[in-house]
Amino acid sequence: MDTREQLEAAEANLELRTTERRVLEIRAYEAQRDAARAQADRDAALRHSGELRGDLALRLSALYRMGRLGYLQTLASADTEESFLRGLQLLSFLAARDARLLRSYEGSLAELAVKEKSLAALRASIAVVAAETREAERALQRARAEKAALLARLERSAEEQRTNVAVLEDKTSRLAALLELLETRGRSLPAGAVSIRRYKGALDWPARGKVAVPFGRIANPRFPRTFLRSSGWTIDVPTGTSVKAVFAGDVVYAQWLKGYGNLVVLDHGDGVFTLYGHLMTGTVPRGTRVALGEVVGRVADPPEEEAAGVFFEIRESRTSVDPHGWLR
Repeated sequence: MDTREQLEAAEANLELRTTERRVLEIRAYEAQRDAARAQADRDAALRHSGELRGDLALRLSALYRMGRLGYLQTLASADTEESFLRGLQLLSFLAARDARLLRSYEGSLAELAVKEKSLAALRASIAVVAAETREAERALQRARAEKAALLARLERSAEEQRTNVAVLEDKTSRLAALLELLETRGRSLPAGAVSIRRYKGALDWPARGKVAVPFGRIANPRFPRTFLRSSGWTIDVPTGTSVKAVFAGDVVYAQWLKGYGNLVVLDHGDGVFTLYGHLMTGTVPRGTRVALGEVVGRVADPPEEEAAGVFFEIRESRTSVDPHGWLR
């Protein structure tokens, strides 16, 4: 997965973590709201229970003052049947009222216990949500940091790409300037000489090997989704391999050129030049006439971050062309 795909995944993860935190914030708000309501209910139940306890305490105090016989004193003090019946009715009423008061108090205690349990559960829920929110916040911060790191990596990659393109453009422009100068000094074909153009498509390779970098538009191996233009071939051959002239010609350039290492340029006349790059030192000297198949140099170690082998280019009327059309 490349950096851009990683960034897309990081953005999706960040969005997920943000949503997760928002959900937890809603849960925390709802839990706090429910806890506040439960607290109010519990406080009301506690007050009600306290009031009933106070009433019950008053009744017990009254009974205590009445002595061991309690309500029976009302019946004992009756001196007529009518007063006895009234006392009995009063006794029944008081007993029923006290029983209701006791039941109400017991019910309030049970209700208070339920409210306390509910409040404790909500407080525990708030603690859980708070812990989950803290973890979600940490995950969110990690997701943000990951996205920031990927953006920084992309920016560095883009800067490296810009630098790489600038280097390649500079490399290409240097070679173009050199060839323009050489072509202005290029020789015309002597009378009776055979033109290299007659052998187009029949020339031998400068070195036999696999084409590691082809001619034309190629994918940049360091930066996905970007492309470069190759003005020739890079033929993958071992270091030290002999590189031969594809046709007889004059050595018009034989020295180091930035981006190409030691470079040999042959002028074959009739507007055709061949170039042989990434050679070892000790190549054929400038001004030498070389024959078809003569060694012009040996392959050097590959430059950093470039394919191994010899660079080979053909220039026809000041334009680089695909060697495939010239070699057999």
